[in-house]
Amino acid sequence: MADFVDVRHVKQYMPRLPTLDRDFKMLFRFEEQNVQWLADRFLGTNEETRGGALSSFHRMKICLRYLSDPGYQKGIGQELGVSQATVSRTVNTVVDSIIAHTNEWIKFPTTNREIVEAKQLWQRKYKFPTAIGVIDCTHVGILKPKLHGDEYINRKGKSTLNVQATCDAKEMFTSDDVSWPGSVHDSRIWRNS
Repeated sequence: MADFVDVRHVKQYMPRLPTLDRDFKMLFRFEEQNVQWLADRFLGTNEETRGGALSSFHRMKICLRYLSDPGYQKGIGQELGVSQATVSRTVNTVVDSIIAHTNEWIKFPTTNREIVEAKQLWQRKYKFPTAIGVIDCTHVGILKPKLHGDEYINRKGKSTLNVQATCDAKEMFTSDDVSWPGSVHDSRIWRNS
């Protein structure tokens, strides 16, 4: 008669390393209370109760650490006591959560009152009459996609997205468009915006 063998592997969790207070702002580009506010605002409370589930605060720290210095995910994971795969998944989910809230934060003036106020602010701050915003495009580096990858190669031979954004006189984003590959000229993005 055959013996039964328990094939379930016992999951091992790496100990998380403490972050020194003096290095916090350098590592995450925010004060600790601001990271907590971002975690609460964009991630809410973490209802996960299994094993080594990450708190919202820890997930926000992982994402901010990666975004502040996008080096090797494995190194960031070792620094923060998680695996490379956890860094990758966490960055994706946190960024997706932030993107889901963009319409609350990025707004172009739409009412007559907002437009008049925007014009007055531009005139007062910069002596720039009748403006309600400024617009420009910038290239953001990406890994070359497998599908239609050549479309993402810009005039400098780099793989990028050509991002169009507008800002108000307070230097806040009022709109953005991140849907164009790097080979597309700024004027085409403008015509289609």
